Amino acid sequence: MGATRRDVSGVFDAELNRKRSRKVGILDKVFDLSPKGITFLTDTFMPEWMEVGVEMRLPQLGARRDQRLDIGCRGVVVQCARRGQGKGFKVVLMFLDLPKRAQAQLSVAPSVVAPLSISISR
Repeated sequence: MGATRRDVSGVFDAELNRKRSRKVGILDKVFDLSPKGITFLTDTFMPEWMEVGVEMRLPQLGARRDQRLDIGCRGVVVQCARRGQGKGFKVVLMFLDLPKRAQAQLSVAPSVVAPLSISISR
């Protein structure tokens, strides 16, 4: 088997720049968050099985109020359906690699853990 060399010519740079991640605009601050995934409303259609990046900031339970738990993980869109009323889409996203610490915090009291911020990028 021959050795391969990394391309440094820049031929593929234009293709890579077109595929930069874009933030998905979330329509409201209402999320259904669980250790398995998240449901939210957006104005952007997201095809099913598309992998996205998820960044969340959760309050620390049992700690000082100014402490936060920053989480970065990946997710996959399992459903994206146009809303019956209003504009936009309802997206159901399943987490792929949510850290165990975040899973534990969300499984204890998911309704109490309202995210301080959530960012979805595709």
